[in-house]
Amino acid sequence: MSPSVKRFLEERGARYMVETHAPLISFEDAKSILSHDPAKMVKGLTFARPGGFAIVALRAADRADYKKIADALGLRRADLRLADGDHVRGELDMEQGGIVPLPIGSARVLIDRAVLELDEIVCGTGRNTATLIIDRDVWLGIADGEVGEFAKAAPVAE
Repeated sequence: MSPSVKRFLEERGARYMVETHAPLISFEDAKSILSHDPAKMVKGLTFARPGGFAIVALRAADRADYKKIADALGLRRADLRLADGDHVRGELDMEQGGIVPLPIGSARVLIDRAVLELDEIVCGTGRNTATLIIDRDVWLGIADGEVGEFAKAAPVAE
């Protein structure tokens, strides 16, 4: 777990668990490595924005709607960019595969409404070798996030 994430959680008195594991980067990695229900897994996508970063919390199986994210950040879609991994590591003390949707450093958190359906959040810890397990309401109380529709609608089966 990243020291910044640990400090953030402890300063707020949040109750949580951490599971250590082999490094993971993708949702496919997480499904094969973690013992948790994939439906409870939440990914954090990190975008560069003026003055810092935005971390978007989505159910891990969902795809981001870049237009809606750009609108929420007051950016044109053409100007929305995923943040550089080295920059994220240096500024937020988080690495790819371990992004945690919390307002650490300059991060603004956007939460896709579908994440609110979960009772437990399984997400990154800042490191890709450990996973955070936290009650949804505890996480919501500290995430200071803006809730909206940030995922693309699932394709309709015919």
